[in-house]
Amino acid sequence: MMPPRDRERDVWLAVGAAGLLGLAWLAGSAIGWFGVGLVGLFVLFIATRIDLEGNRPIGHPMATGLHAGQYRSEAEHSRAERAARLSERGAVVSAARLAAMFGGALTVAGFGLFFLL
Repeated sequence: MMPPRDRERDVWLAVGAAGLLGLAWLAGSAIGWFGVGLVGLFVLFIATRIDLEGNRPIGHPMATGLHAGQYRSEAEHSRAERAARLSERGAVVSAARLAAMFGGALTVAGFGLFFLL
């Protein structure tokens, strides 16, 4: 899969930020600043999981066969397939880090204002 073009990425960024702000507004109106902090913490948790997993299959840590099979199949790919996979993984990690930044900002703002007010 090709990474999104710059304009397409900007549009998706705006749509995602608007959706996240809408969700934070709903949580803020229902629970208050604590709800905004919880939404930010939830987004931060999911973004960190995606960043750590690197868009690979997940499973129990004791299921080493799953992880070994994934690395073995990646080792058998050609250079072009590995480069495409690396590019795809980079796009996912970039989006996850951006979401983590938004989640962290919502968490700090939500819980900070909850404890200050």
